[in-house]
This record gives sequence, structure tokens and C-alpha cells, in this order.
Amino acid sequence: RCPDADMALNNLERFLAQSAGAEQLPLLLENRARTLEILLQLLGVSQSFSDLLSANPDYLDMLRVPLSRSPSPAEMQASLQAEVDAAFEDSAVLRVFRRFRQRQLLRIGANDVIRDRPLEEITRDISRTADVALEVALSTALRTVGNRFGQPHSQAGQPVSCVILAFGKHGGEELNYSSDIDLMFVYDEDGATRGKRTTGIPNDEFFAKVVSEVVRLLSAHTDRGLAYRIDLRLRPEGHRGPLARSLATTLSYYDSLGRTWERQALIKVRPAAGDLALGKRFVHAVEPFVYRKYLTFAEINEIKALKRRIEQKASQAGVSATEVKTGRGGIRDIEFTLQFLQLLNGGDLPAVRQRNTLLALQALERAGCVTDQEYLILDDAYRFLRKTEHRLQLLFDLQTHRLPEDAEELRKLALRMGYPPKADGSPEPRVAFLADYREKTEPTRRILDHLLHQTFVGESGAAEPESDLILDTNPDPDTIRSVLARYPFRDVQGAYNNLAQLAHESSPFLSTHRCRHFFASIASNLLRAVAETPDPDMALVNLEKVTNSLGAKTVLWELFSFNTPSLKLYVDLCASSQFLSELLVNNPGMIDELLDSLVLNQPRAAEELRKELSDLCHGAADLEPILHSFQDKEFLRIGVRDILGKDSIRATAAELSDVAETILAEVAERQAGPLEERFGIPY
Repeated sequence: RCPDADMALNNLERFLAQSAGAEQLPLLLENRARTLEILLQLLGVSQSFSDLLSANPDYLDMLRVPLSRSPSPAEMQASLQAEVDAAFEDSAVLRVFRRFRQRQLLRIGANDVIRDRPLEEITRDISRTADVALEVALSTALRTVGNRFGQPHSQAGQPVSCVILAFGKHGGEELNYSSDIDLMFVYDEDGATRGKRTTGIPNDEFFAKVVSEVVRLLSAHTDRGLAYRIDLRLRPEGHRGPLARSLATTLSYYDSLGRTWERQALIKVRPAAGDLALGKRFVHAVEPFVYRKYLTFAEINEIKALKRRIEQKASQAGVSATEVKTGRGGIRDIEFTLQFLQLLNGGDLPAVRQRNTLLALQALERAGCVTDQEYLILDDAYRFLRKTEHRLQLLFDLQTHRLPEDAEELRKLALRMGYPPKADGSPEPRVAFLADYREKTEPTRRILDHLLHQTFVGESGAAEPESDLILDTNPDPDTIRSVLARYPFRDVQGAYNNLAQLAHESSPFLSTHRCRHFFASIASNLLRAVAETPDPDMALVNLEKVTNSLGAKTVLWELFSFNTPSLKLYVDLCASSQFLSELLVNNPGMIDELLDSLVLNQPRAAEELRKELSDLCHGAADLEPILHSFQDKEFLRIGVRDILGKDSIRATAAELSDVAETILAEVAERQAGPLEERFGIPY
């Protein structure tokens, strides 16, 4: 029943070939060989776990832990600290950290593979294991460096503490099995160390040594490999910057030199070890930098440009279709979509300021920034892709995200994912897996394109003041005048008031934040179209009245964001015909007919009209509302074609006559029967 029976049997033979492994046989056969069954499943899923157990048969005890509760972080920390304190030699200390990670990941992997625990539980457990290792490594490094150089103090003589801040998946408590951990070190205040028998050094130098020692404890290669790959490049100034900074200088950097991609990275920042209160002070203080009043047009294009660079690298490597992380519709697409929406809406929606991807998705759906359908698609795809990523990395404990090219290896991956073996009438596991992979990644990519790439289409990244005016929920009067002065409005403040109403969703079932998002993306195109009308002020007034009566403004702006000709037509309709504008205002249910007119807009034959009206009136007791609705809908369609210049005056008159004759014919036919019954047939 193992996903790879040959691999499981070969690895079991290796395990039992050693005397230490053979000694474990009685344990394997206890409880109706339940432990043996767990072991075999792991041996057929993960070569890295197989190698680990063959080298350390005593690790088998970790496979019994999943049958009870997982240890708490406090319990793991106490156990690890005791082992570090008991180790005398430096090499022994290094091995303790590696042994700790290996044993805990073996426990978590058994929970994942055997018990199929939820994604949230697995990633949180992996992240907390890293937190514990960092906590013990930091305390060890502080003690080691402090013994040589004394303890750090502020200029006022107070002891100075340090915090390790986690970024990325570690910050979101969603690490995978082979993730790097992205870290930044911040200490309380500048000053110098003090000690009885040592010469003091500046605090920045002291904590730089602490950082180097933490990295060495966890990343140095030993006969047991390394514990964690640590990446410090997300700190201010990257690899050129100091290894540790004071709280004040770190905040000063972000305030004066921070860039948009750093704001995006800081969405996930979390205090992971050390002085957690100091870490919370940092997170609270940096929030205004991350979640500003609004996201500008130029910043949005920075995010789009960064995403495209990532996509180009995957495309150039020829792996865009097989890369679970950076491929089209992959994990990075989902994360980028959500982080963009968090930056866009987090300024006035504190609830969406979530570090964890799944929690962020839930918060954005509750706030209306993504629809319930988008939520279901993204949540399902993210869970599927992360499970795929885990199964790929469990095999050899490598930081890989690429689907195997070999058909047999793909089949084994599908089996490790839980797809059943091929049986009569069922698809081959590899085929079923690939079908699901495409079915989940393609809609994910369409959502990213819809929410990010197809909106705010200016590629230069230059300022787009019209978009910024809409994105800013409370612009000052000077900004309003400077932006709208470019257009021939007589009443600038009145024009802005109408724009503000257009950016506000009137439907109780749709989100104003999503409405503003899409309206801001079309603001410059809309204003240019309005400016070309004979009376821009009146055009904007009509536009606001019509749109407000229709409701569901968000639906219109989403349509217009990728269909600019429809936007121009809508503006012309509101500007050119008071009759059609009033028709729309008085018939708020005509949103579907309007969209059909904008998108389809085809001429109709008289016979087609007669059949439609006959079907509508069939069995109706009251014809009048049906006839009026039919007439209004057709007037709208014909008027749109007239405004577009698609029909001559003769053709327009002929279509209007067809509508009139259709209605007259329907009324005459419906009235003939009752009149004959009452008065008889005329001769």
C-alpha cells in the first residue's frame, strides 16, 4: 500500500541490516505492528527520513509521538536547552541543534503523512520548531559573546536586549520542510558593553558578533548536516547593511529609505525569539510605514514589475508550467495577490493585516476585497499546492518546487499526494493529479491577472494622479484642485464629489474597498472620456445618477478595467442622451441589459423580437409592465448602436419601428380573443 513499494522495502532492509535497527524489531511489531506500518509509509514517501532513521534507529521513538499530543514550544525549548547545557564541546552543541530539528521534523512528517493533519497545523509546528531553535541559539550566543565582551548597556546604564524578527513563511508561521528562514536582528538601544575583566565594545559590534554566532550554531555544516539555512538579506540595506541595528536606526531607515518591496516583506514580520516585547514595539512602530493611507499608482506598478521579473526568470528557465512555487498560478501568484490587496486596503482595514496567508485570505473575503468564489478557488489551490510542495521536499529534504518530468516519478508523487492506484474505470494517478493541478492553477492565475495585472495598466510606473486621487479616501483641497484642473470642469469640487460617489459601492452585498480598487484603475480613462463630451460637468452628474441607480458599481468598474471601449461608450451614453440616462435611472434593474448592450450589441431581426415578446407574455395576467420593460430594453440597445455610429438614421428608424410594430402586434393578438368572446366576430 506504500506509494513506492520498492523504495519502502529497500529502506526497510537498510534499517534492519544494522544491529541497532534490528534491536528495534520488537518495538515495530508491538500493537499489531502499528509502528511498523507507520515506518513503512514514511520509508515509501521520504528518502531523507529513511536515511535519517537508518543512521539513527533510536529516532524511531518519535513515530510514537503523533499518537498523542504534539509537545508545546515551552516543552521543546526546555528539552533543547537542557541538551545544549549538557554538551561540553562546541561540536557537540552543533550536533544537538541538528538532532533537535531532525527529530522534530520526523515527528511532524509522521503527523503529516500518516495522520494527514491540516496544513495550518503542520506549517505552524514546523515554524515553532524553528522558533525554539532560534531562542536557544540566541541565549547560547548571548552567553558566549557576553562572557568575552561583557553585557550590553544603554548610554543611561540600562541593560539592552535583542529580538530576532522572522520574515516570509517563517514570519507567517507557515514554514515548509526545507525553507530558508529569513531573519532580522534588532536590539533595544545604542551604547556599549560592561564587564569586570573586559574592555567594552559598542552595542552594534556586540550584537553583530551575536548574530554571527547564532548563524554559526544553526548553519555550520557538521557530520549531521546543518540545522537551518539562514538568510539575512531582508534586513535594511541587504548584505551591505550591519548585521544588527538598534530599534531607532531601523525605524529611521524605513521612514527615510524604505521601498515598496520592503513594505510587502514587512507584512509577514513577526517576533520569533529573544525580547518579544521589543519585537512587538517594532511591529507596532513600523505598521504606519507598511500600511500607509493608500497605495499609490506608482507603488502598484512597482509591485507588478517585481512580479513580472519573477515570472520572467521562471519562463526563461523553462519551468513556468511545472514550478509549484513561481509557475503560473502557483504559490507565489496567490501570495502576491493577497499581499497586494493587503497593502491596498490595510491602511483603513486593520483586520486584513494578517501575517499568515490563509488568515489573510479569510480576512480579505470578510472585508469584501475578494469575492466568495475567489476565496474558495484561492484557498483550495493554496492548500493543494502547499501539500504538493511538502511531498516534493519530503522526498530528499531539498528546497525544490518543481514537478518531476519522468512519468513514473509523477505517478509516485500522485500516490504520495493520496491519489488512489489505478483500478478498473479509474484514471491513472499521474493523469488525475495533473488534471487537478491545471484545474487549480489556471483559475488562480486568472484571478491574479484580474486583480493586479489587468488593473492600473500604466507600465511606466510613473505617477497617475487621477488614480491616486481615488485611492486617497480623504485628499486635501489642493490635491483635488491640482488633479481636476487638468480637465474642463466648471465646478471642480462638484466633480470630485461625483467621483467620490462613483468610488463608493451602494449595493449592500458588495465591497466599497473593491469598488474603489477597480474605479481607481479606470479613473484616468474615465476622466479623459468625460472631458471629451460637450458638457463634462453634466456628463459626470448623469454618470453618477445612472450608476447609482443601477447599483453594483463594482461590477461595472471590473468590466471597464479590461474593456476600455465599453467605458467610453458608457460615458458617451450618459453624456449624449438625457433620454437614455433617465431611462436607466428609472429602471435600476437594467444592469444586465446595459452590460449586454455594451458587450454584445448586435442588431435584431423583427421575427426575433416578436418571438421574445411572445415568450415573455405567455400566460401573463398583466401585460403592461412586460411591454414597458421590453420597450425600454430595446430602446437602450438601439440607442447604444446609434451613439456608436453603427447604424444610419434610416436603420435606426427602422429598428424603432420594428419595436413599435412588435408591441402593437402582441397587444392586438392578446386583445382579439377576449373581444371576440364579448362582442362576437365582426363581418
